[in-house]
Amino acid sequence: MLRALRDGAKTGILKYFLLGLLVLAAGGLVLTDVGGFFSGGGVSNNFVAKGKNIKISTMEFDRSMRRMLARQGISAEEAYNLGFVNQVLSGEVQTQIMSREASKIGIVVGDEIIMDNLAKMAEPFAQEGQSKKDVISTMLRNQGISENEFIASVRQEMGNNLFRSALVSGAENLSPAMARDLYQYQNEIRDVRGFTLMNKYAKDIEDATDENLQAFYETNKNDFLISEKRSITLATLKKEMLADKVEITDEELRQVYDDELESYKRPERRKVQQAILDRQTDAQDIVKRINNGSSLKKAVNRVTGNESPYLGENEFERSGMLEDVAEPVFNADANDVIGPLQTALGWHVIVLKSITEPYTQSFDEVKADIKDALLQNAVEESLIETANMIDDRLAGGEELESVVAEIGLTTQSYKNFNQAGMNDSATDLFSDYQGDRAQILEAAFDFDLGEASPVLELADGRYVTVRVDNITEKTYTPFDEAKNVLATRWTAEQKAIANKKRANDALAALKSGESLEAVAKNFGARVETFNNLKRASTPPSPLTLPALRKIYDAPKDESLQLAIQDGYLMAQVTDIELPEVSADSAEVKTLVEETQEILPQETMAQFINTMGERYKVQVNDRVLKQLYGASDNSR
Repeated sequence: MLRALRDGAKTGILKYFLLGLLVLAAGGLVLTDVGGFFSGGGVSNNFVAKGKNIKISTMEFDRSMRRMLARQGISAEEAYNLGFVNQVLSGEVQTQIMSREASKIGIVVGDEIIMDNLAKMAEPFAQEGQSKKDVISTMLRNQGISENEFIASVRQEMGNNLFRSALVSGAENLSPAMARDLYQYQNEIRDVRGFTLMNKYAKDIEDATDENLQAFYETNKNDFLISEKRSITLATLKKEMLADKVEITDEELRQVYDDELESYKRPERRKVQQAILDRQTDAQDIVKRINNGSSLKKAVNRVTGNESPYLGENEFERSGMLEDVAEPVFNADANDVIGPLQTALGWHVIVLKSITEPYTQSFDEVKADIKDALLQNAVEESLIETANMIDDRLAGGEELESVVAEIGLTTQSYKNFNQAGMNDSATDLFSDYQGDRAQILEAAFDFDLGEASPVLELADGRYVTVRVDNITEKTYTPFDEAKNVLATRWTAEQKAIANKKRANDALAALKSGESLEAVAKNFGARVETFNNLKRASTPPSPLTLPALRKIYDAPKDESLQLAIQDGYLMAQVTDIELPEVSADSAEVKTLVEETQEILPQETMAQFINTMGERYKVQVNDRVLKQLYGASDNSR
């Protein structure tokens, strides 16, 4: 990815778009799920994903996810519905797996290497008069990422890239001789001569009498099946129906606050102004100017002629800063000048503007948040209790209408559909239910007339019950109505059987030594030629792709019986030509280049699939849904 950024980002807005992608990748947010890692299961609420040596905390993931969504201008609900949240989480899992595998073999990236690579990454994006450090500084401000996070992410990404390179290095080597052989295989040319025996010209078949058709009808009766149809009422329970019935008292809120007081404590924060310089001498000059009464911003402008190294004023917790910077900043007093300090980003000059002491959020500050969380939990519990109560009442014989009226369930009728959910107009009545349609249809066909199914939980958190309102039993198209269709099919099948015998007789004649021309004449056919056939091309009519594969499996002059549409082609391969090409030709070199791009990708995909089985990561779908899912489940 970094190589692609360096090679591909040349001008204009594309630079900054790719730079944004760099930050996402550096943070481990790779938008793929090659391994298909996730499976549901017992993951605590503290984690969104967990597996062997893999833990992604809910708080950590949510902070990164919200920040990214804000940058992209997309709502949490929209990202969840589009599958974007799961893609990001999958990418983070893959990044952690790659990091652990890299660590196992001792891949560690030092600070000097990171500094050099940061400069190389920034180089393609620098506008005229803009330093590499300006680019990195601008990026950090725009993306809202702390130095500590960025350096750690770059270190991780570089380690992963080194591991990937080592993993696929052997897959990039395709010798010119192998490439030449592969090129000849792909571009082999064959000539074929043959004649067709079509079903429609077969003769001497048995007539389609009523007796024959009746027996044919009984044998193929399922082809004339008119499927069973059902009509149902679908009653739905949603959490919105219960929200107004849940009450949370101030005493309950206060109790939660007291029990979880530690979680409302906020650490010390320090507001700083900061600049990052390329040269130590510039940083030292800026410190002198500040000590003589200048502001940091003016000093930066005077020394560098450019305000870009000045990062502005920001407030940090200790964990949000690089440790080499955090230590002196959090040991300083207000208005102290700190620096110059060297990190992988450059030379830091910092002015400590103010100190916010540690404090505990008051009950009034967090009361609304506590209430929302309790309300959501209470509604979820009430939803389950109500669903169980509906189950019990329907199982006890109570009418569905009575339960609907009392609880306020919504109902929807679906009429005359088959087991695939299709009505007489071939409309899928249950397409809106996506993954839930199978269990709804199963319930619709498992119960008798008038019965209601047990309550089913849908993927979006709703509960439904299915009542069977009407059953139209399966039947068959009567023989008299199907007779014309039967006659057509009977004749076609008899011709196909007779033509197969002709093809077998023709193949036997060819294998006995008779020429194509002589055998074709005996069957009233004429010989055709199919020249310049290629393995990877679309074959000319009447040849099919399966027929072409058989042609390329056959030796020269062997007699073949090839199935084609509504008949057979009796054929022989008359010529096989391999293209004359040297190992150093342009064609072979191009094939080497193409293969060198594909093979590493295949190698990496195989590795990721294997790691998916080894780490067995489980995702907490319920937490993801609570954090990002739709608040309104109405359909």
